[in-house]
Amino acid sequence: MSGVPTPIYTMRNGSKRFNGICVVEGIDLDVFPNEIVGIAGENGAGKSTTLKMIAGIHTPNAGSMRRFGKSFKPTSYTEAVEAGISMVFQEQALIPSLAVYENIFLSLEANFVNRIGIVDRRAMIAVSERHLKDLGLDYIDPRRRTGDYAFHDRQMIEIAKAFVLAEHFHIDHPIILLDEPTAAIGERQIKILFESIRRYRRRASFVLITHRLAEYVELCDRIYVFKDGRNVGEFAGEQISEQSLHRAMVGRTRDDEYFMEKRQLKLEGAPIAVSVKGLSGHNVQNVSFEVRKGEILGIGGLVGCGKEAVAKAVVGFEPFPPNGTIEVGGEALPLRGRGKAAMARGMGFVPKERKTEGIVPYMSVQANMSLASLPLVSRLSGFISRSRERLLAEKYINRLRVRCKGPAQLCQFLSGGNQQKVVIAKWLARKVQVLVLDNPTRGVDVGAKQEIYGVLRDLAEEGVAILLVTDDLPELIGMSNRILVMREGEIQFLCNAPADNKPTEQELVQHMV
Repeated sequence: MSGVPTPIYTMRNGSKRFNGICVVEGIDLDVFPNEIVGIAGENGAGKSTTLKMIAGIHTPNAGSMRRFGKSFKPTSYTEAVEAGISMVFQEQALIPSLAVYENIFLSLEANFVNRIGIVDRRAMIAVSERHLKDLGLDYIDPRRRTGDYAFHDRQMIEIAKAFVLAEHFHIDHPIILLDEPTAAIGERQIKILFESIRRYRRRASFVLITHRLAEYVELCDRIYVFKDGRNVGEFAGEQISEQSLHRAMVGRTRDDEYFMEKRQLKLEGAPIAVSVKGLSGHNVQNVSFEVRKGEILGIGGLVGCGKEAVAKAVVGFEPFPPNGTIEVGGEALPLRGRGKAAMARGMGFVPKERKTEGIVPYMSVQANMSLASLPLVSRLSGFISRSRERLLAEKYINRLRVRCKGPAQLCQFLSGGNQQKVVIAKWLARKVQVLVLDNPTRGVDVGAKQEIYGVLRDLAEEGVAILLVTDDLPELIGMSNRILVMREGEIQFLCNAPADNKPTEQELVQHMV
């Protein structure tokens, strides 16, 4: 039908799996000329994975893509860039020590080699300068070191780079992918960024991911809503509102048996195990709470809300400003050496990044399990007894149903779920009294998740106090006795979550956005 625009990019039935785990499935998505498209959804809904499939960073396991009506199968980010698709990454992909022009033409220097084989830097600077001026960024000097500019200015440099590369590869209408562009900038910089995106849309299309629903409403022409790796709704024009997006994001049935809610303890009068008062610092403002023995206290919120910083501060995992106090068993942890003191007081920590922070991949299962309990497996001479270490590992391999060839198998060859069980076993072996977990079932299959939930219920019944930080709303609701919701570094909401009267996802999400 005449008058209906043709999409410049399409994805049909896009699907992606990692280690057999489905992250996104059956995704249909269109991008039309001069529009701003949003992809909304909870943490872990598959938004960033979809952007990375579009950008050639991840290869889809199924489905098809088309660009300007032709089959589009990028095998790398470079191929996507050559087709006019660029991505402004959440963590930024610029090298701070290089000049602006060097970042813009990084890996493309061969196109500016002169007759005598020398890179013509003047030509690179001239092209960069022309585009920066054309985009209203003439205050940015292409000769200047990129790291000298503020975060939001570096984002504008990445957007300018997309236009420069589109011209270089003779692309008429680029697509620029924005992954959480406002997560680390203030309100004034957000306003500048949005004004620039609206101005640039005359020459490009944008696909946006943000953790703020109000930004989708303010900026987007159309919005796709993802839930559990699937596209569950599309909104345009007057259909777009925070309420409609909110409803579509959280519409799901919770399975109380899956989270073993009948085993949840009633804790009236239980002694306080951990007391946190007035934590303040980077990304956290005046956070206070208590966790009782046998309690699972859940902390939820969107990416960047500060919940992970709180988890690390409680166990002294990384340097944290000395504002506020943390008491374990009624005694305050010292400001210096807080991590060592927390461990001595019976605290354990299961980090979000298990492969880099939780396990040593090239060590055996038994060596990893004994890391926090070396005195238990050592002889009087101070040397580790391999037989004691093996017996300890066998105990927890059986208790946690760790699927491995035996205690001597290297952890790098275990599945993600079994690696996570090894991390948990490390702290069980130490018989911790307080366990802090940051997204303990991230990247774990359904069966292993339920086994981990069973372990947490066992620990609670033994009187262990558990602080559960998670991006997974059903997990947050199903496992917690009480729930804290954080937004922009502060606690916004606190509610009880008894087994017979759980809050809904809608009730929690309205305090997150």
